[in-house]
This record gives sequence, C-alpha cells and structure tokens, in this order.
Amino acid sequence: MVVRNPGLRTLLSFLRLVGEKAPATFTQLSKERRRAYGMVGSYIGFCLRKGLIRVVNVTHTRGPRPSKQYDLTERGSQLLKLFEGVEP
Repeated sequence: MVVRNPGLRTLLSFLRLVGEKAPATFTQLSKERRRAYGMVGSYIGFCLRKGLIRVVNVTHTRGPRPSKQYDLTERGSQLLKLFEGVEP
C-alpha cells in the first residue's frame, strides 16, 4: 500500500525522523529534512497541537528563544504503527 496524500507522507516522515533522532532539536530536524525553518516550524506546531510530539527539554541559550528538544508521544507512536508497512 502506498500513501498518496503528500501532506500525510510528509507528516509520517517527519514523525519517523523525530522518533529516530529523539530528543531532536529544531535545527536537527530542519537539516535532516533539508527544509526551511518555516516549514519545519509549521510541522512542529501542528504536531504539538495534535499531541503527536512533546517538548522534553528546554535550554536557555544566548539567543532570544530557548532551545527545545522534541520526542514522540504515545499518540504519535500509535499513528506511526498504523502506517508501519505502508510505503511513503
């Protein structure tokens, strides 16, 4: 079975990456996906709102925004299991 919805394909690959790199930072996710910060920020925001990922650590650095690390939630893991045998 193949996922034909490009948004769902991207979401699943994003969640897989978060699971593999956990705890993953914003910069790691952006570099690995080779996507602009805006797109990665949109997916992080969507996944946080839907309860698919969570913030596991916040570090205050020199810049104005803290550095956050993300991990999959149980809900995010369950979604990946539903599509486990499906090709992107």
